[in-house]
Amino acid sequence: MTENVAQISPALPSVSVVICCHNSAKRLPETLRHLAAQEILPGLQWEILVIDNASTDETAGMVRRFAKEHLHLTVRVVKEPRLGTNYARQRGMAEALCDTILFVDDDNWLAQNYVALVAKTLQQEPAIAALGGMSTACCEGSEPIWLSRYQGWYAVTGPAGCEPELREEPFLWTAGAAFRRQTLDRVRSMALPLLVSGRRGESLDAGEDEELSHMIRLAGCKLYRHTGLRFQHYLPAGRLTWHYLRRLHRAAGWVGVKLDAYRLSESASIWPLWILRSWCIQISYVCLQTLRYRLSSWRADRQAVEGDDRVLRWETYRGRLDALWSHRRSYRKMIRSAYLASLGVRSRRAAARSSLPLPQ
Repeated sequence: MTENVAQISPALPSVSVVICCHNSAKRLPETLRHLAAQEILPGLQWEILVIDNASTDETAGMVRRFAKEHLHLTVRVVKEPRLGTNYARQRGMAEALCDTILFVDDDNWLAQNYVALVAKTLQQEPAIAALGGMSTACCEGSEPIWLSRYQGWYAVTGPAGCEPELREEPFLWTAGAAFRRQTLDRVRSMALPLLVSGRRGESLDAGEDEELSHMIRLAGCKLYRHTGLRFQHYLPAGRLTWHYLRRLHRAAGWVGVKLDAYRLSESASIWPLWILRSWCIQISYVCLQTLRYRLSSWRADRQAVEGDDRVLRWETYRGRLDALWSHRRSYRKMIRSAYLASLGVRSRRAAARSSLPLPQ
C-alpha cells in the first residue's frame, strides 16, 4: 500500500529562486547567505538565478564569487540592460529553468525551511497558482513609532500566528512569493499590455505587484498566503523616514492612474463605467480631495508631525493629480484599451467554460 501511494504522489516541483538586483553588491551577501542555509528536501531540485538589472557596481562579480565558494549550489547571474523591475522579472521568468519561480528581493532573508515549504505546499495544493509568505521588518537602527501602522508600504505583513494556515488573498507582494510556471505562461498568453514598468533605479514608482495580481485573478487563478512561510525584510535607515514614506504615497498615487483599468472594472459602483473612465470626472474628484487634505493637514505639514494619516493621503492625491494631468490626452484611451483587453480575456474564459463537456 505504501508503494502504491508513493507511485501516485506527485513529485516535488523544482524551484528557481529569482533575485532581481540593481546595484545590490552590498545588500546581496546576507540574502545569499540565508539561501545557502536552506534545508532542502530529498529530491527537490532548485537553483538561484540573479538578474543583474543594469547595475553599475560589483553585483555580478560578487555573485560569481559566491557561486565559486558554494559549489554545491546552482547559481547563475544574467544581465538585463533595460532598467526597471518588470523588465528584470520578465527576464527572470524567461531564464528560469524550474517549475516554480520564487521571487526574492535583494533584502529578503528567508527562513531555513522556506524553499522546501514552498515546494511541499505547491505539491499538496494544486489549486494554488501563487503563494506568498509572511514578512517581518529588520530595521537598521531604531524602528519608527509609526512603522507598524504603515508596514504594508514596506511589504511587511508582521508576525504570523502560532498555527500555520493557508488563506486566499486578492493581492500578493512579489517579494517572497512563488508562482507556478504554468500560471505565468497563462498570464502571458492573455497578451495584455504591461501598464507599469516597476521601480527604475532610485524611482519609487512601483505597482508591478498589483498589476501581476490583477492579471493572475483575471486568468481565473487563485493567490494564497502561507503563514508558515516566513522571512525578514531588511529596512535600511534611509527608508525609515517620514519623508521617504511620503514619497512612497506620492509614487503610489502616480502609478495608480495606470492601474485604473483594473480597479474600475473590478470594483462595484453605482456609477456607470463611462463616468468612471472620464478624465474630467477623475481630475475634478482628485482636485477636491487634494484641496480637502491640504487644508486639513496644513498645520501638521508645517510642523512636520510624523504619523498624521492626512499628510499621506494628501501625498497620494497629489501624485494622482500629477499623473492625471500628465495623461490628460491619453487617459481615456489608455483605460478603455486595457479594459477592452481584459473584457476579451473574460469572454474567452466564459466561452471555454461553456464548451466543457457535461458530466455523465
